[in-house]
Amino acid sequence: MKKLTLEECKAISLEILLDIADYCERHGLRYFLSVGTLLGAVRHKGFIPWDDDIDIMMPRPDYQRLLNEYDGKYKLLKPETGFLYYAKAYDPSTVKYEADTDYRKYKPLGVDIDIFPLDGIVNDEKIIDKLYKKDCILEMLLRLSNQPIFLRKNPLKAINRIIPRFIGSRNLVKMIEKNAMTYGYDDSDYVIRMRWSPNGFTGALPKEVFDTAYGEFEGHSFRIPKGYDEFLTAFFGDYMTIPKEEDRVTHAFECYRIEE
Repeated sequence: MKKLTLEECKAISLEILLDIADYCERHGLRYFLSVGTLLGAVRHKGFIPWDDDIDIMMPRPDYQRLLNEYDGKYKLLKPETGFLYYAKAYDPSTVKYEADTDYRKYKPLGVDIDIFPLDGIVNDEKIIDKLYKKDCILEMLLRLSNQPIFLRKNPLKAINRIIPRFIGSRNLVKMIEKNAMTYGYDDSDYVIRMRWSPNGFTGALPKEVFDTAYGEFEGHSFRIPKGYDEFLTAFFGDYMTIPKEEDRVTHAFECYRIEE
């Protein structure tokens, strides 16, 4: 296998994004650039210089259709595998090794993009707080269930990782999805991206935030939320201010091209 540079990995992930976006446009599926990718589009017109992945988000009905109907050249990792509670589209001609993943339990994927569902919610702080706290616990258990058990330096952490494995990662994913889908997307006036964020929970956003606009990312036009300012402010706070170097988040991984 040939090791890929960071720039080569980013180029492959951009090609995956282009393919998924094209599929969505041709089949009437709603999608939006999300989180760091959306921030990159707004602030840098492309990748955040120190970032290395791509995220999109989709209303739950469109997300489910993509998982059930996509027949393009890339592969989809679906939540039902128990590996993650969200989906990934990945290039099967590559291999990607990420830190803290037990590859004795799952085969490594290739260079990928993340695909997160958007769900409906009521604008009630008590209900939102209850659902979010439950989601945080379930996400933590799922993450622990997919990490190596045997840790020489800290056996106590190994014990904490055994317990979630008794529950089962697939069962945990089902519990996460059930919690997130408490309220239907199409029947709700508010939308939630049920996931931990650096500034705590982003809260419920009015559905009109997710009306469609378009933004530039690496020289291409992609869908972004019309209310991107409200979304990014909720998620990052003062998102236009460049963070200090020590606060810049990167991901630990290595990618390879499979050579025939």
